[in-house]
Amino acid sequence: MNAIKILVLESVDSNISQIINILKDNNFQIKICNDNNEFFECIYNNLYDLYIININQMSLSRFHLIKLLNDFHDMTMKMVITSASNIIVPSFIYGCDECIIKNIDKKEILLRIKTLIRRQFHIHTDRILLKKNISYDIFTKKVLKNDEELFLGEKAQLILDYLLKYRGNFVSSSDLESAVYPVSNNCKNGSIRFHIHKIRQLIGNDVIISNRTNGYKIDE
Repeated sequence: MNAIKILVLESVDSNISQIINILKDNNFQIKICNDNNEFFECIYNNLYDLYIININQMSLSRFHLIKLLNDFHDMTMKMVITSASNIIVPSFIYGCDECIIKNIDKKEILLRIKTLIRRQFHIHTDRILLKKNISYDIFTKKVLKNDEELFLGEKAQLILDYLLKYRGNFVSSSDLESAVYPVSNNCKNGSIRFHIHKIRQLIGNDVIISNRTNGYKIDE
């Protein structure tokens, strides 16, 4: 089962049901919104790996939505889907990470989405080697030891996922909280420490480096 969660901002006047069906057929978890308010409510209460935003001549205000997300440092990848070629350039100007035309080939859609996910981890494969016999699959979000899954639990997995996206850099506890808890949820630093301890128990103490001042890091 693919663990990648995608939030789709659809348009009532111009649906993208074919693309959504392609994603569902490939086991991506899809949540569909029909307007900006519903979209913001979703990201307030949940975490996603990718936003797909449908923009056409009737929904040009969504350019500002993309800019707003970037202004608030929402690091989730943002893909624009459109049927109008004149939408492509302003989509990138306002800060999207990818823009595609609706009639794009099925295989190309999947390749572009997978490329966006891999880009976050700075890799060209589906797995990251953590130790000699332990790896992390970025699409299933599973830690595998000799191809057998190690069960971390949801929050510990999200912490590991985020640290791997920023390999080589320290990540503060507050940034980890923002990455693994939706805005609507209140959490404490102790919760992060607890899940870090759980990760270390399962994959070893040497994978995650900690620093009292700077936070946590996984080396490249």
